[in-house]
Amino acid sequence: MRRILAAALALAALIAAPLPAGAQGVKGAERQALTQNGQCSAEQRVAIRRGFADARRMTNESIAALTLEPERIQGHLERFFGTNPAGAIAKNFHAIAEGLDSRENRIAYECNRAGACGNATFAYVRWGGNAREVMGFCPGYFRAARSGQDSQGGIVIHEMSHLALGTRDHAYQPRGAEALAKDDPAAAQMNADSYEYFAEFLPR
Repeated sequence: MRRILAAALALAALIAAPLPAGAQGVKGAERQALTQNGQCSAEQRVAIRRGFADARRMTNESIAALTLEPERIQGHLERFFGTNPAGAIAKNFHAIAEGLDSRENRIAYECNRAGACGNATFAYVRWGGNAREVMGFCPGYFRAARSGQDSQGGIVIHEMSHLALGTRDHAYQPRGAEALAKDDPAAAQMNADSYEYFAEFLPR
């Protein structure tokens, strides 16, 4: 489950120490009502498909950088994955890419489901009836920008890493992911936010 921890603190940190140019997203302000059945509207489904398309592009860019330019992005790799080799992380991004391609039309989708969407939740995955995979999207996802931190594409990467790799939520937010990379690279390799932020902040 994708959560924002200490939102006010994170916002203050972003203002005080902005991320590199092109790496900042702006959340929208529109409100979206929660529903009991979690049924997605046509407009919401468009936003989900758009997120999958963005995630696919971001994942492919990450794979290309890791395989073709590993030396150029070595610092970025260490930032989110510590001592993990580029090849291992590229392999995992390949698995995410395959998940995006093979699962997009198989997954059951939920939107703004009451009881699943708290104030700090962007999206989540769970297993429904007949072991079918369910990916749920909350108001935070629909307010998210298409680039920068916690973008729609990045959120989809985060959730797909849970399904394709079995990642966990060991640490949240960039600073949490960075600390995890230094302290426990093995856990960083299995941390969903590490893949999201690696892709979102990838040096161009």
